Amino acid sequence: MANLDDSDKQFVYLQMIKHAILEINYDKKIRKNYTDFVRQFYLNSDQQLNIIDTFEENYNLHSPIWWYTRKCNIYHMLRKAFYKKDFEIIWRLGFFIRDLNRDIRKSHLQTHNHQRSLVTVYRTTAIKTADFEKLERSEGGVLAFDDFLITTLELNVALKFANTLCNDPGMIAIIFKIDIDPITSTMSYIALNNLSFFSNTEGEVLFSMNTIFRIEKLEKRQDRLYQVNLTAVGKKDEEIKNILEYMDEVTLGLSGWYKLAKLLVDVKQYDGAENIYKFCFSQTQENHRDERAFVQHELGHLNELKNNYPSAIEHYRTALGIDLKHLEAVHPALLSTHVNLGDVLLKNGDFNEAIKEYKSALKIEKPEKLNVPVQYNNIGKVFLKQRMYSEAQQNFEKAVQILLQEFPTARRELADTYHNIGEMYYLMKDYAKALNYYDKTLELDQKVFSQNDPSLASTYYNLATVNEALKLHKKAIQYVEKAVEIVQAFYGNNHAETKAYVKYRTQLQQTS
Repeated sequence: MANLDDSDKQFVYLQMIKHAILEINYDKKIRKNYTDFVRQFYLNSDQQLNIIDTFEENYNLHSPIWWYTRKCNIYHMLRKAFYKKDFEIIWRLGFFIRDLNRDIRKSHLQTHNHQRSLVTVYRTTAIKTADFEKLERSEGGVLAFDDFLITTLELNVALKFANTLCNDPGMIAIIFKIDIDPITSTMSYIALNNLSFFSNTEGEVLFSMNTIFRIEKLEKRQDRLYQVNLTAVGKKDEEIKNILEYMDEVTLGLSGWYKLAKLLVDVKQYDGAENIYKFCFSQTQENHRDERAFVQHELGHLNELKNNYPSAIEHYRTALGIDLKHLEAVHPALLSTHVNLGDVLLKNGDFNEAIKEYKSALKIEKPEKLNVPVQYNNIGKVFLKQRMYSEAQQNFEKAVQILLQEFPTARRELADTYHNIGEMYYLMKDYAKALNYYDKTLELDQKVFSQNDPSLASTYYNLATVNEALKLHKKAIQYVEKAVEIVQAFYGNNHAETKAYVKYRTQLQQTS
Protein backbone atom coordinates (compact mmCIF):
# COMPACT_ATOMS: atom_id res chain seq x y z
CA MET A 1 0.00 0.00 0.00
CA ALA A 2 1.10 3.58 -0.50
CA ASN A 3 -0.06 6.94 0.78
CA LEU A 4 -0.97 9.41 -1.95
CA ASP A 5 -0.38 12.36 0.35
CA ASP A 6 3.36 11.60 0.28
CA SER A 7 5.44 13.23 -2.43
CA ASP A 8 6.42 9.71 -3.43
CA LYS A 9 6.89 9.81 -7.18
CA GLN A 10 7.51 6.06 -7.22
CA PHE A 11 3.92 5.44 -6.13
CA VAL A 12 2.36 7.69 -8.77
CA TYR A 13 4.46 6.02 -11.44
CA LEU A 14 3.45 2.59 -10.18
CA GLN A 15 -0.18 3.57 -10.80
CA MET A 16 0.72 4.80 -14.29
CA ILE A 17 2.71 1.66 -15.07
CA LYS A 18 -0.21 -0.54 -14.03
CA HIS A 19 -2.58 1.47 -16.21
CA ALA A 20 -0.17 1.16 -19.15
CA ILE A 21 0.11 -2.61 -18.65
CA LEU A 22 -3.66 -2.98 -18.96
CA GLU A 23 -3.61 -1.27 -22.38
CA ILE A 24 -1.07 -3.59 -24.01
CA ASN A 25 -1.96 -6.43 -26.37
CA TYR A 26 0.08 -9.52 -25.47
CA ASP A 27 0.74 -12.70 -27.44
CA LYS A 28 2.03 -16.15 -26.54
CA LYS A 29 5.64 -15.01 -26.97
CA ILE A 30 5.29 -12.78 -23.92
CA ARG A 31 4.13 -15.69 -21.76
CA LYS A 32 7.05 -17.81 -23.02
CA ASN A 33 9.35 -14.87 -22.29
CA TYR A 34 8.13 -14.89 -18.68
CA THR A 35 8.45 -18.64 -18.10
CA ASP A 36 11.97 -18.66 -19.59
CA PHE A 37 12.87 -15.77 -17.30
CA VAL A 38 11.36 -17.20 -14.11
CA ARG A 39 12.92 -20.67 -14.44
CA GLN A 40 16.33 -19.25 -13.54
CA PHE A 41 15.06 -18.52 -10.01
CA TYR A 42 13.91 -22.11 -9.37
CA LEU A 43 16.70 -24.22 -10.86
CA ASN A 44 17.01 -26.18 -7.60
CA SER A 45 13.28 -26.83 -7.16
CA ASP A 46 11.81 -29.58 -9.33
CA GLN A 47 8.38 -28.88 -7.85
CA GLN A 48 8.40 -25.23 -8.92
CA LEU A 49 9.87 -26.07 -12.33
CA ASN A 50 7.01 -28.54 -12.88
CA ILE A 51 4.48 -25.84 -11.95
CA ILE A 52 6.15 -23.43 -14.40
CA ASP A 53 5.95 -26.08 -17.15
CA THR A 54 2.28 -26.66 -16.33
CA PHE A 55 1.63 -22.92 -16.35
CA GLU A 56 3.26 -22.58 -19.78
CA GLU A 57 1.49 -25.57 -21.34
CA ASN A 58 -1.95 -25.33 -19.69
CA TYR A 59 -2.38 -21.61 -19.01
CA ASN A 60 -5.62 -21.34 -20.97
CA LEU A 61 -7.19 -24.40 -19.31
CA HIS A 62 -7.79 -22.43 -16.10
CA SER A 63 -8.85 -18.90 -15.27
CA PRO A 64 -6.29 -16.27 -14.17
CA ILE A 65 -8.12 -16.17 -10.81
CA TRP A 66 -7.48 -19.92 -10.45
CA TRP A 67 -3.77 -19.47 -11.21
CA TYR A 68 -3.42 -16.51 -8.83
CA THR A 69 -5.14 -18.23 -5.91
CA ARG A 70 -2.98 -21.32 -6.39
CA LYS A 71 -0.29 -19.14 -4.72
CA CYS A 72 2.53 -20.65 -6.72
CA ASN A 73 5.57 -18.79 -8.08
CA ILE A 74 3.56 -16.30 -10.15
CA TYR A 75 1.60 -15.21 -7.07
CA HIS A 76 4.72 -14.75 -4.95
CA MET A 77 6.71 -13.00 -7.68
CA LEU A 78 3.87 -10.61 -8.41
CA ARG A 79 3.34 -9.66 -4.76
CA LYS A 80 7.07 -9.25 -4.20
CA ALA A 81 7.43 -7.13 -7.35
CA PHE A 82 4.62 -4.79 -6.28
CA TYR A 83 5.98 -4.56 -2.73
CA LYS A 84 9.54 -3.77 -3.86
CA LYS A 85 8.35 -1.75 -6.88
CA ASP A 86 10.44 -3.99 -9.13
CA PHE A 87 9.16 -2.56 -12.38
CA GLU A 88 11.04 -5.00 -14.62
CA ILE A 89 9.32 -8.00 -13.02
CA ILE A 90 6.01 -6.13 -13.21
CA TRP A 91 6.32 -5.59 -16.96
CA ARG A 92 7.37 -9.22 -17.51
CA LEU A 93 4.20 -10.26 -15.67
CA GLY A 94 2.13 -7.70 -17.55
CA PHE A 95 0.23 -10.32 -19.56
CA PHE A 96 -0.93 -12.03 -16.36
CA ILE A 97 -1.74 -8.74 -14.60
CA ARG A 98 -3.94 -7.76 -17.54
CA ASP A 99 -5.61 -11.19 -17.75
CA LEU A 100 -6.27 -11.35 -14.01
CA ASN A 101 -7.66 -7.83 -13.95
CA ARG A 102 -9.97 -8.64 -16.89
CA ASP A 103 -11.06 -11.89 -15.25
CA ILE A 104 -12.04 -10.08 -12.05
CA ARG A 105 -13.88 -7.35 -13.96
CA LYS A 106 -15.73 -9.89 -16.10
CA SER A 107 -16.73 -11.98 -13.08
CA HIS A 108 -17.79 -8.83 -11.22
CA LEU A 109 -20.09 -7.78 -14.06
CA GLN A 110 -21.62 -11.25 -14.16
CA THR A 111 -22.27 -11.59 -10.42
CA HIS A 112 -22.18 -8.17 -8.71
CA ASN A 113 -23.19 -5.67 -11.37
CA HIS A 114 -26.74 -5.26 -10.04
CA GLN A 115 -25.73 -5.19 -6.39
CA ARG A 116 -26.95 -2.06 -4.55
CA SER A 117 -26.35 -2.77 -0.85
CA LEU A 118 -23.18 -1.71 0.98
CA VAL A 119 -20.37 -4.30 0.98
CA THR A 120 -18.00 -4.52 3.96
CA VAL A 121 -14.81 -6.58 3.84
CA TYR A 122 -11.70 -6.84 6.03
CA ARG A 123 -7.99 -7.06 5.37
CA THR A 124 -5.40 -7.79 8.08
CA THR A 125 -1.74 -6.83 7.94
CA ALA A 126 1.14 -5.72 10.15
CA ILE A 127 3.13 -2.53 9.59
CA LYS A 128 6.18 -0.96 11.20
CA THR A 129 5.63 1.60 13.95
CA ALA A 130 7.01 4.41 11.75
CA ASP A 131 4.57 3.50 8.97
CA PHE A 132 1.72 3.44 11.46
CA GLU A 133 2.60 6.94 12.65
CA LYS A 134 2.49 8.09 9.04
CA LEU A 135 -0.90 6.39 8.66
CA GLU A 136 -2.19 8.19 11.76
CA ARG A 137 -1.27 11.54 10.22
CA SER A 138 -3.09 10.63 7.02
CA GLU A 139 -6.63 10.45 8.35
CA GLY A 140 -8.87 11.95 5.66
CA GLY A 141 -6.25 11.23 3.03
CA VAL A 142 -6.05 8.54 0.38
CA LEU A 143 -4.61 5.03 0.61
CA ALA A 144 -3.89 2.60 -2.21
CA PHE A 145 -3.06 -1.11 -2.23
CA ASP A 146 -0.49 -1.93 -4.88
CA ASP A 147 -1.41 -5.51 -5.71
CA PHE A 148 -4.56 -7.62 -6.10
CA LEU A 149 -6.19 -7.36 -2.70
CA ILE A 150 -7.59 -10.52 -1.05
CA THR A 151 -10.05 -9.74 1.77
CA THR A 152 -12.58 -11.53 3.94
CA LEU A 153 -16.25 -10.87 4.65
CA GLU A 154 -15.80 -12.25 8.19
CA LEU A 155 -14.59 -9.88 10.93
CA ASN A 156 -13.83 -12.80 13.28
CA VAL A 157 -11.45 -14.28 10.68
CA ALA A 158 -9.65 -10.94 10.38
CA LEU A 159 -9.46 -10.60 14.19
CA LYS A 160 -8.10 -14.11 14.65
CA PHE A 161 -5.28 -13.42 12.21
CA ALA A 162 -4.65 -9.94 13.69
CA ASN A 163 -4.16 -11.40 17.17
CA THR A 164 -1.30 -13.54 15.86
CA LEU A 165 0.45 -10.39 14.61
CA CYS A 166 0.36 -8.43 17.88
CA ASN A 167 3.32 -10.18 19.49
CA ASP A 168 6.05 -8.46 17.46
CA PRO A 169 7.07 -5.32 19.44
CA GLY A 170 8.30 -3.57 16.30
CA MET A 171 5.03 -3.99 14.42
CA ILE A 172 1.44 -2.76 14.69
CA ALA A 173 -1.40 -5.09 13.65
CA ILE A 174 -3.97 -3.41 11.41
CA ILE A 175 -7.46 -4.50 10.41
CA PHE A 176 -8.65 -2.53 7.41
CA LYS A 177 -12.43 -2.30 7.44
CA ILE A 178 -13.39 -1.49 3.85
CA ASP A 179 -16.84 -0.19 2.95
CA ILE A 180 -17.83 -0.22 -0.71
CA ASP A 181 -20.89 1.52 -2.08
CA PRO A 182 -21.58 -0.30 -5.38
CA ILE A 183 -23.52 2.71 -6.68
CA THR A 184 -20.60 5.17 -6.49
CA SER A 185 -17.56 2.87 -6.59
CA THR A 186 -15.92 1.95 -9.90
CA MET A 187 -13.66 -0.85 -8.60
CA SER A 188 -14.27 -4.50 -9.40
CA TYR A 189 -14.27 -7.38 -6.91
CA ILE A 190 -15.39 -10.97 -6.86
CA ALA A 191 -16.27 -13.57 -4.20
CA LEU A 192 -13.84 -16.45 -4.65
CA ASN A 193 -16.30 -19.19 -3.61
CA ASN A 194 -16.10 -21.47 -6.68
CA LEU A 195 -13.34 -19.69 -8.59
CA SER A 196 -10.29 -20.35 -6.42
CA PHE A 197 -7.69 -23.10 -6.75
CA PHE A 198 -8.50 -23.99 -3.14
CA SER A 199 -11.93 -25.12 -2.01
CA ASN A 200 -11.89 -23.47 1.45
CA THR A 201 -12.22 -19.85 0.29
CA GLU A 202 -15.77 -19.22 1.50
CA GLY A 203 -16.06 -15.56 2.44
CA GLU A 204 -12.92 -14.40 0.59
CA VAL A 205 -13.20 -11.48 -1.84
CA LEU A 206 -10.58 -10.61 -4.48
CA PHE A 207 -10.24 -7.04 -5.79
CA SER A 208 -8.97 -5.83 -9.13
CA MET A 209 -5.79 -3.80 -9.36
CA ASN A 210 -5.57 -0.07 -8.54
CA THR A 211 -7.82 -0.16 -5.49
CA ILE A 212 -7.79 3.29 -3.89
CA PHE A 213 -9.55 4.23 -0.67
CA ARG A 214 -10.25 7.23 1.54
CA ILE A 215 -9.04 6.90 5.17
CA GLU A 216 -12.09 7.74 7.28
CA LYS A 217 -11.05 6.84 10.82
CA LEU A 218 -8.49 4.99 12.97
CA GLU A 219 -9.77 3.13 16.04
CA LYS A 220 -7.72 1.34 18.70
CA ARG A 221 -9.14 -2.14 19.41
CA GLN A 222 -6.46 -3.26 21.88
CA ASP A 223 -2.76 -2.82 22.54
CA ARG A 224 -0.85 -2.91 19.22
CA LEU A 225 -4.05 -3.60 17.25
CA TYR A 226 -5.93 -0.90 15.35
CA GLN A 227 -8.88 -0.82 12.99
CA VAL A 228 -8.62 1.56 10.02
CA ASN A 229 -11.93 2.37 8.36
CA LEU A 230 -11.71 2.88 4.59
CA THR A 231 -14.25 3.79 1.92
CA ALA A 232 -13.80 3.13 -1.77
CA VAL A 233 -13.29 6.16 -4.01
CA GLY A 234 -14.00 6.53 -7.70
CA LYS A 235 -12.78 8.65 -10.57
CA LYS A 236 -14.97 11.56 -9.49
CA ASP A 237 -12.85 11.97 -6.35
CA GLU A 238 -10.92 15.22 -6.88
CA GLU A 239 -7.56 13.85 -5.71
CA ILE A 240 -7.87 10.80 -7.94
CA LYS A 241 -8.89 12.98 -10.88
CA ASN A 242 -5.71 15.03 -10.43
CA ILE A 243 -3.55 11.90 -10.45
CA LEU A 244 -5.25 10.51 -13.56
CA GLU A 245 -4.83 13.84 -15.35
CA TYR A 246 -1.14 13.88 -14.42
CA MET A 247 -0.78 10.34 -15.75
CA ASP A 248 -2.32 11.34 -19.08
CA GLU A 249 -0.09 14.40 -19.31
CA VAL A 250 3.16 12.49 -18.71
CA THR A 251 2.41 9.86 -21.38
CA LEU A 252 0.61 12.08 -23.89
CA GLY A 253 0.71 10.61 -27.39
CA LEU A 254 2.07 7.23 -26.28
CA SER A 255 0.29 3.92 -25.92
CA GLY A 256 0.92 0.35 -24.91
CA TRP A 257 4.54 -0.78 -24.73
CA TYR A 258 5.92 2.69 -25.47
CA LYS A 259 3.95 4.28 -22.65
CA LEU A 260 5.25 1.61 -20.28
CA ALA A 261 8.86 2.07 -21.45
CA LYS A 262 8.61 5.86 -21.04
CA LEU A 263 7.38 5.43 -17.47
CA LEU A 264 10.17 2.98 -16.66
CA VAL A 265 12.74 5.48 -17.93
CA ASP A 266 11.18 8.20 -15.78
CA VAL A 267 11.63 6.07 -12.63
CA LYS A 268 15.20 5.17 -13.71
CA GLN A 269 14.36 1.50 -14.38
CA TYR A 270 16.58 1.64 -17.46
CA ASP A 271 17.17 -2.09 -17.95
CA GLY A 272 13.44 -2.82 -17.98
CA ALA A 273 12.82 -0.01 -20.46
CA GLU A 274 15.69 -1.17 -22.66
CA ASN A 275 14.29 -4.71 -22.74
CA ILE A 276 10.92 -3.34 -23.87
CA TYR A 277 12.39 -1.15 -26.61
CA LYS A 278 14.53 -4.00 -27.93
CA PHE A 279 11.53 -6.31 -27.89
CA CYS A 280 9.43 -3.72 -29.76
CA PHE A 281 12.18 -3.22 -32.35
CA SER A 282 12.40 -6.97 -32.96
CA GLN A 283 8.63 -7.10 -33.53
CA THR A 284 8.45 -4.07 -35.86
CA GLN A 285 8.45 -4.77 -39.59
CA GLU A 286 11.20 -3.30 -41.80
CA ASN A 287 8.77 -1.11 -43.73
CA HIS A 288 7.57 0.62 -40.52
CA ARG A 289 10.54 2.96 -40.72
CA ASP A 290 9.18 5.75 -38.53
CA GLU A 291 8.52 3.37 -35.65
CA ARG A 292 11.88 1.64 -35.99
CA ALA A 293 13.68 5.00 -36.04
CA PHE A 294 11.67 6.11 -32.99
CA VAL A 295 12.71 3.02 -31.01
CA GLN A 296 16.38 3.49 -31.89
CA HIS A 297 16.17 7.16 -30.91
CA GLU A 298 14.67 6.21 -27.54
CA LEU A 299 17.38 3.60 -27.01
CA GLY A 300 19.91 6.34 -27.71
CA HIS A 301 18.28 8.60 -25.14
CA LEU A 302 18.10 5.79 -22.59
CA ASN A 303 21.79 4.93 -22.95
CA GLU A 304 22.68 8.60 -22.73
CA LEU A 305 20.89 8.69 -19.36
CA LYS A 306 22.95 5.66 -18.31
CA ASN A 307 26.13 7.56 -19.34
CA ASN A 308 26.79 4.77 -21.85
CA TYR A 309 27.78 7.24 -24.55
CA PRO A 310 29.22 4.83 -27.17
CA SER A 311 25.97 2.83 -27.14
CA ALA A 312 23.89 6.03 -27.24
CA ILE A 313 25.87 7.25 -30.26
CA GLU A 314 25.34 3.91 -32.00
CA HIS A 315 21.56 4.00 -31.49
CA TYR A 316 21.19 7.66 -32.52
CA ARG A 317 23.18 6.95 -35.69
CA THR A 318 21.05 3.89 -36.40
CA ALA A 319 17.94 6.07 -36.05
CA LEU A 320 19.40 8.60 -38.49
CA GLY A 321 20.32 5.83 -40.92
CA ILE A 322 16.75 4.49 -40.91
CA ASP A 323 15.25 7.96 -41.40
CA LEU A 324 17.65 8.94 -44.20
CA LYS A 325 16.49 5.95 -46.26
CA HIS A 326 13.16 7.67 -46.87
CA LEU A 327 13.61 11.31 -45.79
CA GLU A 328 15.60 14.19 -47.25
CA ALA A 329 18.70 15.19 -45.27
CA VAL A 330 17.06 18.54 -44.41
CA HIS A 331 13.73 17.07 -43.26
CA PRO A 332 12.45 18.59 -39.96
CA ALA A 333 11.93 15.10 -38.46
CA LEU A 334 15.72 14.69 -38.28
CA LEU A 335 16.30 17.75 -36.11
CA SER A 336 16.01 16.19 -32.65
CA THR A 337 18.20 13.21 -33.56
CA HIS A 338 20.97 15.47 -34.93
CA VAL A 339 20.85 17.63 -31.81
CA ASN A 340 20.74 14.70 -29.37
CA LEU A 341 23.55 12.95 -31.22
CA GLY A 342 25.56 16.17 -31.09
CA ASP A 343 24.96 16.44 -27.35
CA VAL A 344 26.16 12.93 -26.59
CA LEU A 345 29.17 13.28 -28.92
CA LEU A 346 30.11 16.41 -26.99
CA LYS A 347 29.81 14.53 -23.69
CA ASN A 348 31.96 11.74 -25.14
CA GLY A 349 34.68 14.20 -26.22
CA ASP A 350 34.08 13.69 -29.97
CA PHE A 351 34.20 17.42 -30.62
CA ASN A 352 34.54 17.49 -34.42
CA GLU A 353 31.72 14.99 -34.83
CA ALA A 354 29.53 16.98 -32.45
CA ILE A 355 30.03 20.14 -34.52
CA LYS A 356 29.05 18.20 -37.67
CA GLU A 357 25.75 17.18 -36.08
CA TYR A 358 24.94 20.70 -34.85
CA LYS A 359 25.75 22.09 -38.31
CA SER A 360 23.47 19.45 -39.85
CA ALA A 361 20.75 20.66 -37.49
CA LEU A 362 21.35 24.23 -38.72
CA LYS A 363 20.55 23.11 -42.28
CA ILE A 364 17.14 21.65 -41.43
CA GLU A 365 14.32 23.15 -43.50
CA LYS A 366 11.49 24.94 -41.68
CA PRO A 367 12.96 24.10 -38.28
CA GLU A 368 11.61 25.11 -34.92
CA LYS A 369 11.85 28.88 -34.65
CA LEU A 370 14.65 28.85 -32.09
CA ASN A 371 16.72 26.20 -33.84
CA VAL A 372 19.32 28.54 -35.39
CA PRO A 373 20.43 30.42 -32.24
CA VAL A 374 20.27 27.22 -30.19
CA GLN A 375 22.62 25.44 -32.62
CA TYR A 376 25.06 28.37 -32.64
CA ASN A 377 25.07 28.14 -28.85
CA ASN A 378 25.68 24.38 -29.06
CA ILE A 379 28.57 24.84 -31.49
CA GLY A 380 30.00 27.49 -29.17
CA LYS A 381 29.89 24.98 -26.31
CA VAL A 382 31.94 22.49 -28.33
CA PHE A 383 34.63 25.09 -29.03
CA LEU A 384 34.56 26.14 -25.38
CA LYS A 385 35.23 22.54 -24.31
CA GLN A 386 38.33 22.65 -26.51
CA ARG A 387 39.40 26.03 -25.06
CA MET A 388 39.06 27.56 -28.54
CA TYR A 389 37.79 30.81 -27.10
CA SER A 390 37.73 32.93 -30.26
CA GLU A 391 35.59 30.40 -32.15
CA ALA A 392 33.36 29.88 -29.11
CA GLN A 393 32.83 33.62 -28.73
CA GLN A 394 31.89 34.03 -32.40
CA ASN A 395 29.16 31.41 -32.15
CA PHE A 396 27.85 32.64 -28.80
CA GLU A 397 27.63 36.20 -30.16
CA LYS A 398 25.70 34.98 -33.22
CA ALA A 399 23.26 33.22 -30.89
CA VAL A 400 22.81 36.32 -28.70
CA GLN A 401 22.34 38.61 -31.69
CA ILE A 402 19.60 36.44 -33.21
CA LEU A 403 17.88 35.92 -29.85
CA LEU A 404 17.79 39.64 -29.02
CA GLN A 405 16.65 40.69 -32.49
CA GLU A 406 14.18 37.94 -33.37
CA PHE A 407 13.23 36.22 -30.10
CA PRO A 408 13.19 38.84 -27.32
CA THR A 409 10.92 36.63 -25.17
CA ALA A 410 13.20 33.55 -25.36
CA ARG A 411 14.61 34.16 -21.89
CA ARG A 412 15.66 30.59 -21.15
CA GLU A 413 17.69 30.27 -24.35
CA LEU A 414 19.29 33.68 -23.82
CA ALA A 415 20.10 32.82 -20.20
CA ASP A 416 21.78 29.58 -21.33
CA THR A 417 23.92 31.48 -23.83
CA TYR A 418 24.86 34.16 -21.29
CA HIS A 419 25.82 31.36 -18.89
CA ASN A 420 28.15 29.86 -21.49
CA ILE A 421 29.73 33.25 -22.20
CA GLY A 422 30.23 33.72 -18.47
CA GLU A 423 31.92 30.33 -18.26
CA MET A 424 34.12 31.25 -21.22
CA TYR A 425 35.35 34.45 -19.56
CA TYR A 426 35.83 32.61 -16.26
CA LEU A 427 38.09 30.07 -17.98
CA MET A 428 39.94 32.97 -19.63
CA LYS A 429 40.39 34.43 -16.10
CA ASP A 430 38.54 37.60 -17.13
CA TYR A 431 36.49 37.48 -13.93
CA ALA A 432 34.91 40.93 -14.25
CA LYS A 433 33.32 40.00 -17.59
CA ALA A 434 32.39 36.56 -16.25
CA LEU A 435 30.60 38.23 -13.33
CA ASN A 436 28.74 40.52 -15.73
CA TYR A 437 27.39 37.60 -17.76
CA TYR A 438 26.55 35.49 -14.72
CA ASP A 439 24.60 38.48 -13.36
CA LYS A 440 22.71 38.66 -16.67
CA THR A 441 22.04 34.93 -16.41
CA LEU A 442 20.67 35.32 -12.89
CA GLU A 443 18.39 38.18 -13.92
CA LEU A 444 16.82 36.02 -16.64
CA ASP A 445 16.75 32.83 -14.54
CA GLN A 446 14.75 34.61 -11.85
CA LYS A 447 12.12 35.44 -14.47
CA VAL A 448 12.04 31.92 -15.93
CA PHE A 449 12.40 29.56 -12.98
CA SER A 450 10.76 29.27 -9.57
CA GLN A 451 12.93 30.38 -6.66
CA ASN A 452 13.56 26.73 -5.68
CA ASP A 453 14.56 25.44 -9.13
CA PRO A 454 17.97 23.63 -9.32
CA SER A 455 18.84 25.68 -12.44
CA LEU A 456 18.85 28.75 -10.23
CA ALA A 457 21.14 26.95 -7.77
CA SER A 458 23.65 26.34 -10.56
CA THR A 459 23.71 30.06 -11.38
CA TYR A 460 24.18 30.96 -7.71
CA TYR A 461 27.06 28.49 -7.53
CA ASN A 462 28.73 30.06 -10.58
CA LEU A 463 28.33 33.51 -9.05
CA ALA A 464 29.97 32.20 -5.89
CA THR A 465 32.99 30.89 -7.81
CA VAL A 466 33.54 34.12 -9.74
CA ASN A 467 33.14 36.26 -6.61
CA GLU A 468 35.70 34.06 -4.89
CA ALA A 469 38.06 34.62 -7.81
CA LEU A 470 37.54 38.38 -7.37
CA LYS A 471 38.40 38.00 -3.64
CA LEU A 472 34.82 38.92 -2.69
CA HIS A 473 34.50 36.10 -0.16
CA LYS A 474 31.49 37.47 1.71
CA LYS A 475 29.44 37.65 -1.50
CA ALA A 476 30.70 34.24 -2.58
CA ILE A 477 29.46 32.69 0.68
CA GLN A 478 26.07 34.43 0.29
CA TYR A 479 25.63 32.98 -3.19
CA VAL A 480 26.72 29.45 -2.31
CA GLU A 481 24.38 29.54 0.73
CA LYS A 482 21.49 30.18 -1.67
CA ALA A 483 22.65 27.34 -3.91
CA VAL A 484 22.90 24.91 -0.97
CA GLU A 485 19.45 25.90 0.31
CA ILE A 486 17.85 25.12 -3.07
CA VAL A 487 19.54 21.77 -3.72
CA GLN A 488 18.95 20.56 -0.16
CA ALA A 489 15.24 21.30 -0.52
CA PHE A 490 15.03 19.79 -4.01
CA TYR A 491 17.41 16.79 -3.88
CA GLY A 492 17.99 16.18 -0.16
CA ASN A 493 21.32 15.96 1.66
CA ASN A 494 22.65 12.79 0.01
CA HIS A 495 22.58 13.96 -3.61
CA ALA A 496 25.97 14.44 -5.30
CA GLU A 497 25.23 18.06 -6.22
CA THR A 498 24.20 18.89 -2.65
CA LYS A 499 27.38 17.35 -1.28
CA ALA A 500 29.52 19.27 -3.79
CA TYR A 501 27.89 22.60 -2.92
CA VAL A 502 28.14 21.96 0.83
CA LYS A 503 31.82 21.03 0.46
CA TYR A 504 32.49 24.24 -1.49
CA ARG A 505 30.65 26.30 1.14
CA THR A 506 32.82 24.76 3.87
CA GLN A 507 35.98 25.61 1.92
CA LEU A 508 34.86 29.23 1.51
CA GLN A 509 34.00 29.55 5.20
CA GLN A 510 37.40 28.18 6.21
CA THR A 511 39.31 30.62 4.00
CA SER A 512 37.26 33.75 4.74
